[in-house]
Order: sequence, then C-alpha cells, then structure tokens
Amino acid sequence: MNARLVSRRRAPARQQGVSLLVVLILMVVMSVLGIAVLRSSAMQERMSANMYDRSLATQAAEAALVEARAWLGSGSGVDWSTQQPADVAGACANFSVCPTYTSQAAAVWRAGPTLMATNPGLRTTTQFWIEYLGQNQSHMSSGGVVPSSATTSLGPMYRITARSQGQGRASVTLQTDVIYRFPTL
Repeated sequence: MNARLVSRRRAPARQQGVSLLVVLILMVVMSVLGIAVLRSSAMQERMSANMYDRSLATQAAEAALVEARAWLGSGSGVDWSTQQPADVAGACANFSVCPTYTSQAAAVWRAGPTLMATNPGLRTTTQFWIEYLGQNQSHMSSGGVVPSSATTSLGPMYRITARSQGQGRASVTLQTDVIYRFPTL
C-alpha cells in the first residue's frame, strides 16, 4: 500500500503590505533628515571658511594701518600748509598722502605688507591711502591731558584708509585718524 501522504497544510497568508508601507515611510523620513543634516554641515563649513577669510583680511588691513602709521611717524608726512596747488598732485602720486578733497578714485594707493599664512595659496595684498585733514591740536599725544592754551601745539592730522583683498577672498577696508606732532626744523 502505497499510501500517499497528503499534507494538508495551509498556504501562508498573503501579506497585506502595511508593514512594507510603514518601513518605506520611515526610510523616506530618515533620508530627508540625513539630507538636512548634510546641508547644515556643509553650510557650517562654508561659514567657518568665510570667517577664516574675513579674519585673514582684517589682520592684513590692520598690518597696513600699522605700516602707514609707522611711515607717517618717521616724518614722511607732507606739510600741506606749505604746499602750493601745483605740488599737490605730485605729493599725492609720490607719497600717497592726498588732501581731503581728493576722491578715492583719484587717490594713489600705496602697497602695504603682504600677509601670507602657512598656505601659500592664501596670499592677501594690502594697500593704504593717507588723507591730510589739516592742522589740529596734538595734546592728545600727551596722555589726553588738555594743556593750557599757551602750551597747545598744532600738529598735522591724517586719516589712513587701508584695504586688504585677495583673489576670490574677503575684502576688508579699515580707517583710522592720526594726529602727529612732528618736530619743526
């Protein structure tokens, strides 16, 4: 007797797809969250690179201000009270010290120091321009104490404008006003 064993097992129940739908929705949500995190991380990286560029440009512009102040302090300034109108253009072109009414377009920018970080690709060039603002009391150089009118001395006042810019990098412009008391010879 060959008896056939017939198994009467039930066929597995057909899936309804609810679990598949829940898993797909969770995957879409996780993908959107992952993309948002990547975009946020990339934006933070760009912001930090921009801050680094801005910091380098500011340091370079400050170095140009320091160099311009040192250049003026060495007695290289032009005394505009003795200049003739014909001499103004020459002094502006030769010394980068121009009278107040000179426009920035007509100003001659003098090359300042070059700030170079450890990476040679981060080269930043600086320039400065000095405006003569006239004679002013130079008592500020004596500790801020205002002397009596008999001892008040006049000194030339200058405005130094320094700028720093690199190829494809941040650009910074700084200004400072300086009063010097140069010895008269």
